[in-house]
Amino acid sequence: MNELRGGCHCGNVDFTLVTDWELDGFVPRRCSCSMCRKHGASYISDPEARLALRYRDGAKLSLYRLGHGTSQWVICSRCGVLVSVLCEIEGRLRAVVRVQSIDGHSFSRSEVATNFETESVEERLQRRARNLDRHGYRVPAFGPDETRNRGLFGPR
Repeated sequence: MNELRGGCHCGNVDFTLVTDWELDGFVPRRCSCSMCRKHGASYISDPEARLALRYRDGAKLSLYRLGHGTSQWVICSRCGVLVSVLCEIEGRLRAVVRVQSIDGHSFSRSEVATNFETESVEERLQRRARNLDRHGYRVPAFGPDETRNRGLFGPR
């Protein structure tokens, strides 16, 4: 079992990812959407991993939706660091973790560029439903009232 930890710069948002994969097996994927380009973001994922996202001060947490509104970027409002991206598909919340927010680890494999800018909303959701089973963290769905009780994304 391997564990990756990371978070934002100021410590308001952090995560722990527990995976059975060897860490050198991950291939970071660079997203080409305008939001991720502005953040210089690339991501990793493992369908069997366990991911816990936490925050200290919910007033300093931003869940930002862009364009089609199919994903939520988890950003610390205090220091501005993008930590993760969440997407709900077929009633299940899934996530990718931003490589640049992982503490103390660099990946040996070169990142792969992706480009999904020409997809329609329907095509985008179909691709994510197909690929996130393979590439996204399967995490239980939560709503505003369930966040603290589920332990997926809640205060420390």
